[in-house]
Amino acid sequence: MSKVKNIVVAIDTSIMANEVLKRAFCLAKSKKVHLNIIHCIYIPWFDKLKDKKEIIKKTKEKIKEDVKKLNKQNIDCTIFVKSGDPAKVIVKEAKDLKAILIIIGAYSKENLKSKILGSNAHNISQKSNLPVLIVKNLYVEEYKSVLAFTDLSKVSKKSIEFSKEFFDDANFKLIHVSKKISDFALTYYNIEADNNVYLEEAKKHKEEQIENFKTKVKVPHIEVVEEAGSFNEVLLDLANKEDSDLVVLGSRGVKTANSFFFGSKTSFLMKSLSSDVLVYVPQ
Repeated sequence: MSKVKNIVVAIDTSIMANEVLKRAFCLAKSKKVHLNIIHCIYIPWFDKLKDKKEIIKKTKEKIKEDVKKLNKQNIDCTIFVKSGDPAKVIVKEAKDLKAILIIIGAYSKENLKSKILGSNAHNISQKSNLPVLIVKNLYVEEYKSVLAFTDLSKVSKKSIEFSKEFFDDANFKLIHVSKKISDFALTYYNIEADNNVYLEEAKKHKEEQIENFKTKVKVPHIEVVEEAGSFNEVLLDLANKEDSDLVVLGSRGVKTANSFFFGSKTSFLMKSLSSDVLVYVPQ
């Protein structure tokens, strides 16, 4: 990175807040980025309280103490305490700051084993219009293994390049899941053996696409998986088998149906994966 860029780090009152901060500090230690740590107070009628300014002041002081303990490498950061709906506030602040990334915790319940994607995390991921790193696990070390599902699109290419820039020391594995034409479908539509030449041409074209994509993103290998059924469970099974530290999902946004990962697929994986997740949405 040639200049300092903003990252928004959203923390709540849960025990995951410190894990989010640890991950943010780890990510920022070798990058030219500025961390904007934002906490939202979301209490009914808070804005009508006479001592709301004092509450905000004390909350900010408490967060400063926590940050000082965790920020061992003196990463450049600013702390904000706001009031209002966390998802709306975080998305607005990220936009105002022209942030390149939002880092959030997956859940706010005190059960670390549940790894529930809370409503705030889900809403921020859906509405941010920029990449979101969802932290689901306790911080131990830098990401060592990153799994990226790819549909070979331009957005997918950008998601991988973005991830490699931030996690340059990690080992990347790419998987492309394609639709397999079942024997039943061939029979149903009376596709005869003579048409196999066209199927072979389609297969060759796909192989050329994959080779071209590998060259562009500079990865030596892409695993290709063919499936005839629903992709959701297939993708989840593949991710669980790999047991990666981070899974990268490229998306053009939930309102666009042209991407391999959009809407229900992205939502399903965000909720179901046990690893940390980076949802890449180009700005």
